[in-house]
Amino acid sequence: MNPTAHTSTSAPRTTREQFFARIRTALEHDRTIAPSEPAPVVSDALARTTRATDDLTQRFCEKATAVGMKVRQIVAGDLTRTIGTLLEEIKAKRVVVSVGTVPQAVGLKDSIRRKGIEVVDWAATPGLESQYDTDAGITDVHAAIAESGTMVCCSDAGHSRGLSLVPPVHIAVVRKADILPDLIDWWNKMKAVPPTQWPSSIALITGPSKTADIEGVLVTGVHGPGTVHILVVTDV
Repeated sequence: MNPTAHTSTSAPRTTREQFFARIRTALEHDRTIAPSEPAPVVSDALARTTRATDDLTQRFCEKATAVGMKVRQIVAGDLTRTIGTLLEEIKAKRVVVSVGTVPQAVGLKDSIRRKGIEVVDWAATPGLESQYDTDAGITDVHAAIAESGTMVCCSDAGHSRGLSLVPPVHIAVVRKADILPDLIDWWNKMKAVPPTQWPSSIALITGPSKTADIEGVLVTGVHGPGTVHILVVTDV
């Protein structure tokens, strides 16, 4: 027997039924009590302020600008050039990139390297350490919400959860097709996704990172990107 081998002493995982049994015990209930009445029906006229028939691109741009993000509308053919210009403006030396759902950005990494900027392979390094030394994170989004100017960024095999949260500058590529009226539409889309395929994290980004002290003094960029650039690609 290998003398260095050892067996796990961790407790078995709690099942769903065991979890709810503990709650029932704490509440001194001997069974789960189902609601006596169905949930009320909420009128769309009250719950929604943005509809699919609205100009979603314009609404998203207005709302995103209002919360402090820098928004510009471009066509797909200008995407790589525009990102390169932004990186030059912020004097970026190292960046992380993940724009897997945007075909127009296929040559983006090579274009960035030709400018003498290092593209960090975040997937080759466990954890988020390699991303803390970068100047910008460039990502696509899983959805954009017109009602609030929010971007939805999910973690998956092609997207680290840190790409939009760790670097001091976030450059987000939003396709016109990504823009939904509101979060109700986003969650309705997610209903079709099996629970086993849900992302481990979902970031809802509405403006640059902000925090305030006990006196209410607002500071930007302490716990995440202090600057967010959004490139809305209007022809895809």
